[in-house]
Amino acid sequence: MKSRLYLLVFSLLLNALGNAVAITTNLGANPWTAAGQGLAATFDISLGTALVSFGVFVLLLNSLLAREINFRRIIGNFLFMFPFSYLVDWIVTCLNDSFLLTSNLYVKLIFNLLAITTIAIAVAMYQQANLILHPNDELMFTLRFKYTHGNATKAQLIAYMLPLSILVLAFYINDQWFGVGIGLVASLFLQGPIVDLTHKIFFIKELK
Repeated sequence: MKSRLYLLVFSLLLNALGNAVAITTNLGANPWTAAGQGLAATFDISLGTALVSFGVFVLLLNSLLAREINFRRIIGNFLFMFPFSYLVDWIVTCLNDSFLLTSNLYVKLIFNLLAITTIAIAVAMYQQANLILHPNDELMFTLRFKYTHGNATKAQLIAYMLPLSILVLAFYINDQWFGVGIGLVASLFLQGPIVDLTHKIFFIKELK
């Protein structure tokens, strides 16, 4: 249990760092984080508050789709969502004066793709810890096991329709794209395979 807890905490920090770096490069972020950027700009709130608000909405959606209210799972979602959301916001603020803002396009591209890879590895880590999850991950699992007959790829694509819809709506309101770029495309097509590869390379025991 202690090892799983350490793995969870480390993966949460790694995930927040990856998302913050992707945002700072301004070359596209994970769809969920990009949607958070769009919400923050639309409602003039902090990124952390936007990510938490979006997470609460997804949490309620999960309960609706699962047709049950699992208080243990909901508490776990909150325990993950709050520190993660505000940690991303804080790291982005810290990186505002970093070299990433003034670097050339190639350096930003390298760090952006490294950030997206880091996020995927972190996801594999806290899945392996199997203690608590972010509501966004819960949504994918709910769709996978209740609506797509175990098809993870189809479930992930359906889940991504929500943040992508938020991005389109934010563009319509603000006449500006948020978090859209190579990082977003890489997340859509590479995150799943990187997560699977991480499990195969670093984790021997099969996830239940």
